[in-house]
Amino acid sequence: MTYANEPLAAESKSLEHADFSERERDTGEDHAAHAAGEVCASCGRVIQPGQDARLRGESGWVHDVCPAAGS
Repeated sequence: MTYANEPLAAESKSLEHADFSERERDTGEDHAAHAAGEVCASCGRVIQPGQDARLRGESGWVHDVCPAAGS
């Protein structure tokens, strides 16, 4: 007897012991946003290359850690 889902069962069986870990992924991968040249909507300073930034709604880019907050 043949069932319509046999290909699905075979695929499921082949994936049963598959390794889905992300070993090949670089652990130093940068997930931060960068907006070099944009003006920080919070402090008015230019966001420099390498500085992390975030887009705050429609109000524009801000430093992830705004340097004006510490001054």
